[in-house]
This record gives sequence, C-alpha cells and structure tokens, in this order.
Amino acid sequence: MKPDHSILYLLLAKAGHKIEGDKEAQGSDLWEHFYDEEIETYTMDRLSTFQDILSKDSNVEDIYMLHETRKYSMDYDYKRKIIDDGFTVPHQTMQEMTLHRGVVNTLRMKKNIRATPELVSFYQKRAKSNIRMRTSNIQDCKRHFLRALTQEVKPFQSFGSYGQLLTDLRDFNVTMDKLKNAKRTPFVANVVFNNGLNRKYIRLMLAALGYESDNNYKEWIDLLIHKGLSNPVTMFD
Repeated sequence: MKPDHSILYLLLAKAGHKIEGDKEAQGSDLWEHFYDEEIETYTMDRLSTFQDILSKDSNVEDIYMLHETRKYSMDYDYKRKIIDDGFTVPHQTMQEMTLHRGVVNTLRMKKNIRATPELVSFYQKRAKSNIRMRTSNIQDCKRHFLRALTQEVKPFQSFGSYGQLLTDLRDFNVTMDKLKNAKRTPFVANVVFNNGLNRKYIRLMLAALGYESDNNYKEWIDLLIHKGLSNPVTMFD
C-alpha cells in the first residue's frame, strides 16, 4: 500500500466503518478483510442513543456503553447495476432492482458470503434462466457439460452413441439416466461457476472424450463457464 493518506480516506469512505486506531491502523484493518470470501465480524463499543432508549424493542433505559458485534461491509451497495466495464447504470425498473438486490441479500444473509460483482452476476444469470444449483459445484458443472455434449452445442461434435459416451466417461460417474436427462433438458450457456476445480474437470472430461485443443480447450470453457464481471474497485499496490 502506498503511504498516501488520500488512499486510506477513499477506502474508509467506501467501507463506511468507524473502527479503532489512527488512519493507518484503520486502513490496514480494512485492507486485511477486503478480499475475504465470507463476511467477517468485529466488536465495538458505543454509547446508547435516545433512539435506543425510546425504542419499544430495546431494553436500554439510560445512556451507557454498549458492546456490539458488527459486520465488515466491504461490498458495493447495488443501488445501481454494475456493467461489464466496471461502471454502473440505473436499474430500468423497480422489479429489476428488487430481483437484483434479492440475490445480494441471499448471498449475504443466507450464505454468509461476500456479494462480489462476480457472484451477483453469476446468480443473477442463473435466476433469470430459472436454473437452480441443487448439488455441489462439480455435479452442477457435469450436468451442464453433459447437456452441451448430448445436444451437440458447438464446439461439441456429434457423439455417436450413448454407449460410447458411457465408456469414455466411465471415470466420471456418468450413467445412462444422466445422459438421457441431459439430452432433454434445455442447455443454457455460461452458467457453470468459475473456479479452478470446475475448469479442470471440464478439461479432463474433454480429454477423456478424445477432444484435442491447442489453446487448453478455450472454446469449451467460454461456452460453459460464467466469467462474471471484473471488480470495479480500483486497488492500489
């Protein structure tokens, strides 16, 4: 991090936190949590307010010090929609904003993970396509791979017979029922979660089928994997 306090001001303003320590200590603390995948918490002390005292849901009766647990809230608030170049645009309708922020709340409240632009974009695309992830990432990856394969979506080629597929993919727990289900379920591109394990799994299945590639199976990865958005936040060295 550059020893420029203006950078710390930007980071503190974005995060919206008041934590202990001088600006250097505050900036270091927030920077440490900026790339957390899960939502972390910290504790703080504050004086009770008149709102606390007057609230019928509060047991505070006087002004004294309260000990609270707060979440690090390092994500974008999603009041506007992030687009591919990292800029934002207004939502076109209230319904669009409600659905968009519904994905954000699911990630934060139910899954307790950061609502990064990549994850929000991924789950938003799946929601719009009425696709639910019923099992693990790997099983979901295999399901969409088999749909593209059996429906011969380019760059997949004619596969010959189910029997040959079962032979070629015997190490991947592929059954006849899975192949037939994949054939009759509509394929949707770019909805496989983007992580190293899924990308490796796709390449291993392609190799088992005898597919060759000079560029590490880029065409198939581009068809299946959801690339997401780049983080719009400018990070400093």
